[in-house]
Amino acid sequence: MKRRLALLLAAATTISLMGCATSNQKAAETTPAAQTQEAKAETEKAETTEEAKEVESEKAEPETGGYAVQPRSIKDRTLKVGLIPVTMNTAYTMTINGAKKQIEDKGLDIELLVQAPASNTSTITEQGNIMESMIQQGVDAIALATESDNSMLPYLRAAAEADIPVFLFNMTELDKDNIYYVSSIGYDQYNAGLEIGKYVAEHYGDKEVKLAILEGYAGIVNTMRIDGFKEGIQGKDNIQIVASQTADWTREKGQSVTESILTSNPDINLIFGDYDEMVLGGLVSIKERGLLDQIDTIGYGCTKDGVAAIENNEMTATIDVGEYGTGIDIIDAVNDFCIEGKSVEKVINRPSKVYDKNNIGELDRVIFE
Repeated sequence: MKRRLALLLAAATTISLMGCATSNQKAAETTPAAQTQEAKAETEKAETTEEAKEVESEKAEPETGGYAVQPRSIKDRTLKVGLIPVTMNTAYTMTINGAKKQIEDKGLDIELLVQAPASNTSTITEQGNIMESMIQQGVDAIALATESDNSMLPYLRAAAEADIPVFLFNMTELDKDNIYYVSSIGYDQYNAGLEIGKYVAEHYGDKEVKLAILEGYAGIVNTMRIDGFKEGIQGKDNIQIVASQTADWTREKGQSVTESILTSNPDINLIFGDYDEMVLGGLVSIKERGLLDQIDTIGYGCTKDGVAAIENNEMTATIDVGEYGTGIDIIDAVNDFCIEGKSVEKVINRPSKVYDKNNIGELDRVIFE
């Protein structure tokens, strides 16, 4: 209705102006066709302006909280929370364990429903199907880890239309103006890569380093971690990257790729992988060749086996990115928003910390429980 009024007003104004020449103002000489074209242009301009306003209105944040859904107070029944990781691996298991422990420690009436895609290569499609199923089940909240919130936008919108708040976690690419999620919980993946890169630059000083990199699946997660790491060693001409290959985030592939790298580059003295599991696989090949004294290994993620490898003087360092703590933060955010009826921060990040043999004793082992 507002659009129709705007169009009528615009057309009426145009016609009125064309007939308003006074004795002191000579009207422009226009043909009927020109007048018609002018009126059409004014109408289209009004329509364009109105459409732009509608688009801006859709993008604008709601008056309260900045979410498409609002805080609520559910205290008379069990709260059902769906948790959807990218895949099931050590890192996401740590997050799930952290969430379960926080539910137990706080005595919260929350049922955690965990469902992950069967394959890392079909994550987006499977996650969409899982979200649709959880929406149909009528869960009270969803915690979702995905590479990009924009790729899941139709499902985020569907959840909002069903009045189900979505909490993202372990994100890399994020639109902070997206009103269809409540909060993004986790850590800065680029910054964690930067920190471990700076550790390498400082730890090796001016020593000549021939470096091989084990990468995860191609995608934004891998890109952000590796780009951060490379920035951390930027300007260190003594650190030479001689190989960089995909090892699919897995221990098995980490072993086979490292074997191939060692065959082509027998003189490397450092391997970095942007997930502990790949590095642990690489360690198998290194030990089989009797090269533990020649090659240092640095991981990412502070997994239980990675920490054990540091304590056994097999791995040099890793970085704790708060995977376990992310689970705690997810439950705290869900509790605040869904049970206590409070707004929560749009971004909740945990700090990262590098651990090596010098400070590994300071690590709180609760993250492995």
